[in-house]
Amino acid sequence: MFVFMTGRENFAKLLANIGMATKMKTADPQLTVELIFLTPAVETLNKRQVMFKPVLEAIKEAKKTGIKIVACEVAMANVGLQKEDIEYGLVDEFASVGGLYVLQKIKEGYEVLTI
Repeated sequence: MFVFMTGRENFAKLLANIGMATKMKTADPQLTVELIFLTPAVETLNKRQVMFKPVLEAIKEAKKTGIKIVACEVAMANVGLQKEDIEYGLVDEFASVGGLYVLQKIKEGYEVLTI
């Protein structure tokens, strides 16, 4: 599981790690990979911001390999992001509290990379 906490302040890091996740999933299609977007990274899911287009395109490529995309609803509220601001179908699941979602995944045996 990739936990994204970096946003517009470090696009290169965000894009590089989405790309790495995509390559990992492509190399091993049986691997379960999830990307969860917390504050401030969740802000990059906003389809109305032109500057986020490279991130959105990278996420779409990741989804083609079977990677699950999760957005934290608390983080969304913190940055004023509504579900309508996110392209339909981009996010597979909206976690009510991202931290608890990550904790549950750790309990399930997921390895977590925080970016």
